[in-house]
Amino acid sequence: MESNENKQLKNNSNFKRKLIMAYGTSTLCISLVLYMAGLFLMLLFNTQHITDMFRSNIKMTITLNDKRSLAETEGFRKTLDAMDFVRETKYISKDAAAEELKKELGEDFCEILDGKNPLFSQIEVRLADEYTNMDSIKAVEKLLKKNVTVDEVYYPKDVWRNATTVISKVASIVLVLTLVLLIITVILINNTARLKLSGNRFDIRTAKLIGATNWKISQPYLKNAFVQSLFAVFISVVGLTLTIRFLENILQGVFMISAFYPTLITMAVAGIVITLFSTFMTVRKYLNTKEEDLYLY
Repeated sequence: MESNENKQLKNNSNFKRKLIMAYGTSTLCISLVLYMAGLFLMLLFNTQHITDMFRSNIKMTITLNDKRSLAETEGFRKTLDAMDFVRETKYISKDAAAEELKKELGEDFCEILDGKNPLFSQIEVRLADEYTNMDSIKAVEKLLKKNVTVDEVYYPKDVWRNATTVISKVASIVLVLTLVLLIITVILINNTARLKLSGNRFDIRTAKLIGATNWKISQPYLKNAFVQSLFAVFISVVGLTLTIRFLENILQGVFMISAFYPTLITMAVAGIVITLFSTFMTVRKYLNTKEEDLYLY
């Protein structure tokens, strides 16, 4: 039969193992919820950037008047390039437009028209970011149409309008989800702190009865909470960093992710502050609870 000493050692070993598992599980839960909160914060911070990128890639096409001289056309192009609302222009001659259309159709459509080219020279314009809203686009269109060199101005009105509406709705949804996730983060970390300290509630009460100050009692628990929050923050930061680097490799040359370091700092500070505050409030609760009520937890 096992001696009482061996049984006690075995029980102590099992207790320590369970304590380590509980500590590791709670740390992992905190890091996971911080990671998710960080992802949503990144998405929230980049929503406007995504909107600007999408709008700036929509082109405005200017069809040039075929009756104007080459000198007038060249003068208009130079004037256009100097405009504040222009980010980038691309000139497409009528011959180049015809060649492109031939490739798309797979045949020479000019032969049907006795060798005549019915297309017009064009200038594709990408607008500066501050001019990609509908009011500015309409003002630019009105200004361009006043020029005698311009025959027509075209841009996908519905696409531009719908994109703005959809992105605004997505931004609102992301904001709501981020706030909900932050609330869940606070609740989860708070519950984790309560569960972790529930086994120490009698020790906290005993320390108070023998005359220890509230701050003296709280110190070791706050120190443990700080260390745990550092582990949780480290895990979540590593996870978020790897995720963002992976996304940057996929989106290379298409979209630059911004606000990465502000997100990491926000996530780290929030994780540490919430964990310490929840631990402090839990210890304070047990300190102010009547002895008979401690058996109810």
